[in-house]
Amino acid sequence: MQNIYLFLTIIKRSDEKEFVDFFLRKNVRPVHSSLCRGSTTSETLDLLGLEHSEKLLMQALVSTSKMYELKSALTYEMKIDLPDRGIALAIPLTSIASKKALDHVLSEQGEAKDEINLNTERKIEMELIVTICIKGNSGAIMQLAKEAGAAGGTIMKAKGTASESDKFFGVTLSDEKEIIYIVAKKETKPDIMRAIASYTNDLGTHPLVFSLPVTETAGFRLLEK
Repeated sequence: MQNIYLFLTIIKRSDEKEFVDFFLRKNVRPVHSSLCRGSTTSETLDLLGLEHSEKLLMQALVSTSKMYELKSALTYEMKIDLPDRGIALAIPLTSIASKKALDHVLSEQGEAKDEINLNTERKIEMELIVTICIKGNSGAIMQLAKEAGAAGGTIMKAKGTASESDKFFGVTLSDEKEIIYIVAKKETKPDIMRAIASYTNDLGTHPLVFSLPVTETAGFRLLEK
């Protein structure tokens, strides 16, 4: 039986074509991409004479067998374990609304429709911490996260779709936002999430933070050591 995963790959934007070609060779489509950036502070970048490196978050739905194929190929073909090359992680899905859309995705990957099982449990050793905050707060939040044990993060711009009167934890939902992705070991996740949740900005608002299970990773060799 096969599970379905959301497969995330974060790379430098300059490597986009190389990785798009890689996923096409592996019959992984569609792949959705979003611009984001690393979490290095502006002060550190100024000191080093560097600019914020633009990142690309690539997302695709894949089966268990395709996920393992990608993990191996990213490690041995794309050398994703090299410093600043990129990272990849797989998040298991527990449900999906459109079986027809899922069948189409899997048929593109050569998977049989009757092999899917979304309920198989797997050992979880790492988790993806997702933080949604008001634009401009990500730097302070990442500093707290790093003090609590986070190795780094990826930041993406976002915007809510609610009306101006709709609020959650005192935050207007339609304000411009930033989404922070942090991959952490399961044992360090609680401290990092508590540190992020403790943040309060000048308006007295807090970020929204939650975590998702990660079953497989690539490009984390240095972190694992």
